Amino acid sequence: MSIIHEVHRVTKELYDHLQQPLPSEEARDDYITKITESLEERKQLIKELRPPENDEEEKLKNEIFSMGEEVNNKLTAIQGMIRIDINKLKKRKNTGKKYESPYESKTLDGIFFDSKK
Repeated sequence: MSIIHEVHRVTKELYDHLQQPLPSEEARDDYITKITESLEERKQLIKELRPPENDEEEKLKNEIFSMGEEVNNKLTAIQGMIRIDINKLKKRKNTGKKYESPYESKTLDGIFFDSKK
């Protein structure tokens, strides 16, 4: 099997995997690990890629490009969802700290600011 067929196969697997919705927190690690492995394998194969030699390889190249654009869009969307989850987790963590020790945070209540100097 030629390199372009291998790149097409890996890209198709990645494309199909990304069509599944982002799972909940428990299964998310496996989902992301599969994406990372596929991207790494694809990267290694693309390094060995040569220009297409016939019409079949040209067709595969066009399919790879179209799937690649969709993969990039999906990865951007997944990255955004993960970033939102991280921000929610940080906010929850900060809120928890405020409840555990409410007097550690600095407040402006009851402070007099002298405006004259």
